[in-house]
Formats: sequence, structure tokens, C-alpha cells
Amino acid sequence: MLSAQLMAKKSIANFVETKLPPHMQLEYKLIDVNVLMGTAKFKTIDFRVQAVDSLKQGKETRLQIGSLEVIGLGYWQFLFNKKITLKSLNIEKPILKSYVKEKQIDTSQIDTNRILLSKQIHIDKIHVVNGDMVLLKEENDSLAMKLDSVNIELDDFTTNDSLINSKLPIAYGSLKFDGTSLYADLGPYESLKVGKVHVGDGNITISDLKLKSKYSKTKLSWHLYKERDYIDLKIPEVSFEHINFGYIKNRLWVSTGIGKLKGAVLEVYRDKLLPDDTERKKLYSEALRKLPIQLDIPKVEISNGYIAYSERVNRETPPGKIVFDDVHAEIIEVQNVPQKNEKTSVTAKALLMGEAPITLNWSFDAKKKSDAFIASGTVKNFHSKNINSFLESNLRVRAKGEIQELYFTISGNSISSSGDMKMKYEDFKFSVLKKDRLRINKLLTAIGSLFVNDGSKTDENGYRYGSIKAERDPTKSFFNYLWLNVGDGLTSTIIGNGKKE
Repeated sequence: MLSAQLMAKKSIANFVETKLPPHMQLEYKLIDVNVLMGTAKFKTIDFRVQAVDSLKQGKETRLQIGSLEVIGLGYWQFLFNKKITLKSLNIEKPILKSYVKEKQIDTSQIDTNRILLSKQIHIDKIHVVNGDMVLLKEENDSLAMKLDSVNIELDDFTTNDSLINSKLPIAYGSLKFDGTSLYADLGPYESLKVGKVHVGDGNITISDLKLKSKYSKTKLSWHLYKERDYIDLKIPEVSFEHINFGYIKNRLWVSTGIGKLKGAVLEVYRDKLLPDDTERKKLYSEALRKLPIQLDIPKVEISNGYIAYSERVNRETPPGKIVFDDVHAEIIEVQNVPQKNEKTSVTAKALLMGEAPITLNWSFDAKKKSDAFIASGTVKNFHSKNINSFLESNLRVRAKGEIQELYFTISGNSISSSGDMKMKYEDFKFSVLKKDRLRINKLLTAIGSLFVNDGSKTDENGYRYGSIKAERDPTKSFFNYLWLNVGDGLTSTIIGNGKKE
């Protein structure tokens, strides 16, 4: 038995010390090997992978493990067959520190970086307890991502020489994962924080998600050379069912069941005093079509949301704000799967300025390169004075009156759109403001009143009608495009003859 113990210990040591590539080093303390029980225990493991690129000397991946316990090692398979089988692998307090690659590895380095695995590995169950992970940026060692308190349960783990060098280096049965205090650097201006991440039974739940600009609204403008939104997004809970993924011809695919976003609060602010961002903006259909991954999400439900958008257009007055409260939405078929014909559709409702019920229905086929879409919406019982802070700041006008009902329908593509609108409103008036946005320009207001119908000239049902025509500015977003359409419809309805064509 003693000779078997020594032989097993020597074989394990030989495997972990001599079968690794030269740029990998492993140090450990082997505490115990029990051939009869099929167990082995390591302590204070230190595994390092040196960067192959000579320009990145000192940039190493390092994994430190408090203890690692092997249970149910099949010694016969290990000694005489090309296979390592374990009943259980328990890893306590692992700390992983690595670097984020800035660029894709050159294909000439693939053979150099290839991991040589001479034995197939199969483990019935893996337990990881209380681990930490830190990813750093190569250029300055600043934090790219971190995750604390990682706990993992993995069943039916398998890898081999072929798998370990593929895009998905392992195969497994089921996975349970928990982690806390996730931080991810999203670039020069935004970062992501998550309180907890839980994965179990193919489902994922993310708690206390925060995506926010790194700077305050004022300081962000100091760092920018062109327009960019200040973002503050908080979501108490995000969940997706039945997550699955893999590769098709080297392209990652991800599919899920129903996704849910509960209680999201989004604040967006834009400093319009900065130079315009003149880069071409993709419509959502094109963005979905050109994703680097194949995505298939049947439905996303948004409940109890809140959205506030404000713009700073001059230094004299505070930014105007539009608020959408009590937001509920369903997004159906968020997908770019070539074999599927279903359109992506959005059905949303909210309270405009916390008061007026508003709806939006919108659909498109992401696979059509024309980016054709259809959108329709309604607004009811809206008192125009509630949006005056936005109108005064952005359009230099002040409104009075009530929109009892507003309906619009738009069809368009990436170039232009058309549609129609009908409204029922009372005592609707506009006042044009002077440049200081504090006083009324009486002359322009008087001229404008000659053209604006106050809502008294309607059909027998109390409606006035208008048409919509708009051309998209490709440097602006879809919602700017939507606003152009609604604005054109309002102008046509209020100023035109009001008759249905």
C-alpha cells in the first residue's frame, strides 16, 4: 500500500509539473494522497501563466487557491488510461488575477498558446467556494472588471485536448453560480455595478444593477469634445429564463426564455451646447441585424419603469425635462436568427409627465436592409402646460390648452417616413418666447395665432386631422426620427385645414 501511495503521489506531481507549457508555472503543497480512498489534497496553490508576447513582460495571469481537494480519483484510469476521473473537486478561496486582451491574438500565435492536455478529464461535481476575480487593463493596470464572493457548483464537467483549445473549452451538465459586487469598466465614460448575480437551473437573476456615467453632468461636459449622453440607469432586478449558448461557424449564439426588468429608473441628460456628434447612427433594426452574436430572446417584459430625459440648450435657463412614469412594455422577438421570420415588436404604455396616458406600438424586421418599420401611438388627457419647461428651453415656445386625444400612425424606413394624425383638443395656444426664454415675443406670437387653430374647427366627432412626412437625419437616433414625425403631424393638424384626406 505504501508503494502505491508513493507511486500515486509521484505520478500526480509528474503530471502537474512536466505536462505544462514553459510559459506556465505551478507551485503547491501536496498535503495528502490516499490511494484506498481515492483522495488527494493540495494547499496554497500558485498557478501563473506568463504573457507570450515579449512586449507584455510581467503581464501574467495568476490563480491562487487556498486549498484544493480531489475526491474519488480513479487511479487505474489515471495511471494506465488517458483519462482523469473524479467524483468531486473542491476549491476553496481561489483568487484569479488576469489581464484583458486589447486585440485579438494573431493567428501566428495560436500554436504557441495551445494548451497541451494529454489526458481527458471528467469530474462528476466541482465546488468553488468564496472566490474572487480581478481583470486588469494591460496598458495601465487599471481595473477592468472584478467579482467577489464567487461560489460555483458544476456537474458533469468534461474537457480534453480538443475541447480545451476551442472557443468553449469545457462541456458540463448543470451550473449554479453566485457572485457579488460586480464592477465592469465600460470605457472612458461609463461603468457598470451589480449587487448580486445568481445562475441556477439555466436561469439568471441580477440584483441591484447600476449603469452610470463616471462623471457628474457638469464634469462630463468638461471631458467631451462632442455630444454624449449622461446616463444613470438603476434596475433593482433583471432576470432571464432558460439561457443557452454555443457557437455556429465561429459565431456565438445566445438564446433565452422570457426576460424581465423590474422597477428600472433611467435618467438621460444631454448637453446640447457641445458640438454635435455627426457619426451615423444605426436604427435598432440595423443594430440588431449587425450584432456580432446571433441572439434569440422571445420576450422581454419591463414593469414599473421610469424615464427622464433632459437637454441643456442654453446657459440662461435650466435644462428642460420630459418624464415618462409608470412605464410598462413588452418587447417580442428580439432576434436576428436567419431561419426565423418573426418581426421584432414593442408595445409600451406610460404616463407622460406623470399624468397623461401614452402608448407606443412599433415593429420591424431586423433582417430587412431597408430598415422598414411601422409605429403608432396615442396620448390622452394631456395638459400642455406640464411640458412647458421642455418646450421653453428647447423650442422657445409656451403652450396652453388640453389635448384630449391624439392618435398617430407612421410607416417608414432608414430614409423617410409618412403617416397621419388625428387630434381632439381644446383652447390650444402657443406663445413664442424671446431669446432669454423669460419674456413673450408678442409680434411672433400674434403672427403664429393667425395660423394655429385652437381646436374649435373639427368634424362631427370633434377631431382634426393632419398628415405626416419626415426625412431621417442619419446622425440622429430613432427617437429623434420619431419626434420629427410627431412634430410634423402636430404642425399639420393644428395649422392645416384639419380635414381627413
